Amino acid sequence: MRKLTTWSMGIAAAVALSAPAWAHKGPLNNAFQWPAGLEPTLDGDLSEWEIIPEDYFITTAQHFEIVVGKGANYDESDLALREVVSWSAGTNRLYFSQRRFDDYYDRNGGDGAAGGDDSWEVAIDSDHGGESIYVLDTEIADPVERELAQGRYAQTAHYRFPPLAPYGWKWFWMSTSTWHDQKPWADYGFRLDGQMNNGEATAYIEIMSAAWDDFNFHGPELSVLHNFKEGEIIGMGWGVIDHDADTQGGQYDGYYAYPGDGDQWRTAATIGDWYLAPVDPRVDFSNVGTAVGEESWGRIKSVFVQ
Repeated sequence: MRKLTTWSMGIAAAVALSAPAWAHKGPLNNAFQWPAGLEPTLDGDLSEWEIIPEDYFITTAQHFEIVVGKGANYDESDLALREVVSWSAGTNRLYFSQRRFDDYYDRNGGDGAAGGDDSWEVAIDSDHGGESIYVLDTEIADPVERELAQGRYAQTAHYRFPPLAPYGWKWFWMSTSTWHDQKPWADYGFRLDGQMNNGEATAYIEIMSAAWDDFNFHGPELSVLHNFKEGEIIGMGWGVIDHDADTQGGQYDGYYAYPGDGDQWRTAATIGDWYLAPVDPRVDFSNVGTAVGEESWGRIKSVFVQ
């Protein structure tokens, strides 16, 4: 488990007293709060995320490889990860980032598991209900009703960069929605050091996403947006899909899960618990002040990165 500071252990203890009787899988995690107006710029530059205390971050060692059989015996020369979950009451959105070193960054739409490319599949259960995400025909027999139920109360998507037709950057593979990846509901930043489909590379990924208590693929006007509140617990978990080089036939190299369940693409009952933390008193935002109204984060990053 992560090393927790005194502050974060206090948060966890307070949550334990108020949490519902049941929970998702894994440890309780803290989601960092960005003050209104100080949300990260989605440009693939992760330097502003460095102001976040270390105990918010998820590292490679906290993932569990569930397909190939590596278990916790990960190899960071093959795949190395660093992720963080955050939120903003000002925008009512989640923000999460990933730094991914990969010995082969696969993005060619070729053969392989999980859509055939390296990806980050994230599941969000905003109302902490634990419902089905992908609904089987044994659960709902009627095909029309089943289509409406896919991702209705909890959503998942493969994030794959850069975008490729026909599925783009946010592949909501179980749904026929055409609007879920559009602003103001979702946006991203991406930068790659290295080359695609050609050896070692490091990807820098930023994602903004709304979440839905009742998602209707026909449109946002028919859906119920979740309103995030400080102190609540939401469900969130992911799998990082890794493919080997094309010289190995696009081989599926691994599925690295956090908090560690291979069924989190199907049911929200197996994903993690995230506490929407208050603004962290350890972080000094005063250097930014009201300047954010006039300058983007991209122009003030030097304030925090020394």
